[in-house]
Amino acid sequence: MKTGLQNMKRRTIASLPPYKQYTIMRMKPILAISLFTFALAGIGCQTAAAQATNPNRIYQLRSLKVAKLTAAGHSINAWVMDNAGKNEEGMMFLTDKEVKSSEGMIFLFPSVQPGDRNHGFWMHNTLIPLDIIYISASKKVVSISNGKVQDDTSLQAKGPYLYVVELKAGTSKKLGIKPGTKFDIPASLKWAD
Repeated sequence: MKTGLQNMKRRTIASLPPYKQYTIMRMKPILAISLFTFALAGIGCQTAAAQATNPNRIYQLRSLKVAKLTAAGHSINAWVMDNAGKNEEGMMFLTDKEVKSSEGMIFLFPSVQPGDRNHGFWMHNTLIPLDIIYISASKKVVSISNGKVQDDTSLQAKGPYLYVVELKAGTSKKLGIKPGTKFDIPASLKWAD
């Protein structure tokens, strides 16, 4: 049995001239396809948002500050790692798709770190090879190490450093960054702990 509203709709369409009935009947599949397309677009947006969250990371990229660095005439958008927790996680668990060639990370420290065997970076749980660039307090490159995927070897600087910048492997060579290269690092970047 049909409700009054359903009967009213039928009577309304039925009372229209035949050419209008035909137009309305043709529009139903178009409306259904449009709604289906919008639903898929919504699912696509949800998938993109879900991909932006890396379930293995504590500090999601979207929640990190980004600083614009310049070296050898090239700009680098660097996620700012300004406390002990962020420094520990670094680029762990990031995939190649999550990091563009113009992106990297800058690690800040509360004071100058000695370039000795007790201080350095490793590639534990790091899924992409990296250039690890040690930078002095005067913002000049001290040395560059090549980090291999998931390698727990400590990679030391060849001198004291206050900053470390990590880029995808080969990027420093491609951009002409080498020992002695001056980095433009915003003075506003400070250790947060």
